Amino acid sequence: MKKISLLALAALSFAACQNNSYKIDGTTDDSMEGATAYLINSNTNEVIDSCIVTNKAFTFTGEIQQPQICRTQIGRRGNIVLTEPGSKIVVDFTATGPNQQAVTDNGGANDTKNKFMQSFNEFMLGKQATYEQMLKDSVSQEEIIAYSENTRKEMEELYKKCISDNKENIFGAFMLANLAHNLYSDLASLDSVIATVKYAADIKQVQDIRKAMTYIEATKEGKPFIDFKGKGIDGKEVSLSDYVGKGKYVLVDFWASWCGPCRGEIPNLIATSKEFGGDRFEVLGVNVWDQEQKFHESIKSEGIDYAQIFVPSDVNATELYGIQGIPQIMLIGPDGTILKRDLRGEEIKAAVKEALGK
Repeated sequence: MKKISLLALAALSFAACQNNSYKIDGTTDDSMEGATAYLINSNTNEVIDSCIVTNKAFTFTGEIQQPQICRTQIGRRGNIVLTEPGSKIVVDFTATGPNQQAVTDNGGANDTKNKFMQSFNEFMLGKQATYEQMLKDSVSQEEIIAYSENTRKEMEELYKKCISDNKENIFGAFMLANLAHNLYSDLASLDSVIATVKYAADIKQVQDIRKAMTYIEATKEGKPFIDFKGKGIDGKEVSLSDYVGKGKYVLVDFWASWCGPCRGEIPNLIATSKEFGGDRFEVLGVNVWDQEQKFHESIKSEGIDYAQIFVPSDVNATELYGIQGIPQIMLIGPDGTILKRDLRGEEIKAAVKEALGK
């Protein structure tokens, strides 16, 4: 008989004691009886498990090697579930009020999330009460603006502290995934936090935000434009480089027909084109995230008379510029250098006038 070392026995004993299983018990109301409940990996959007709601209840069991951000879904209703090895979780689909806890787990990551959210909501209620009192007392607009800005900064600090306090568990990674784009404005700052928060680097949402920041860094003011292809109004292939870097200042507007704020800026762009268009300046619309027919209909209905590029869905034009929301209006110099980003309203004409020296 072979001898087994004490070290090997200890390792076997440790492995046997590890509990990688989880159990999720769900409760519902009568309206969900007979419906299918799903357990979904939020990171990959893949279905982990499913079952039929019976007697207003459902159960999921399984094993995981490390914590996951999941969600339980019945129809259009869902709950985020922070699933950890060894966790026993209760999901209550009847909990609807702001103070009702839909997901609990006897001191695990979900309870940590509940505790933070309750504390944060109390903080915001207090801030709202003060704000309303300031309005009643008719304080100056400057004081209200200063108070709002200070509240925003306090919120950011609370979020950052929460991420730091929970850097060793999945809740910290979850918070970073949801708040990174608001809390960190540059890639270096985000990377320094990702390096300290366990599990964060594995979360797709964090990876996507980091990727967007990489492109933002590459296309920030002072950087050269990045080329892409699309279709002109006539349906023929056209590139951004057909307009940009050709000796003119070009005001580039990323927009879509369904986007209200985008359409709100179109009159400003038409006016700017009429006032300054010529040998030194032109406006270029870049239609993204849209349907080609809707694009053409909007050109007519909005009276757009400046050049356009329609970008099909398989072209990653917005990704190349780290654009996560539209409109995104930028001014590009004659040599193709990006001079201004995030222009809106009166800023548009002011930036063009400054560039043209008028």
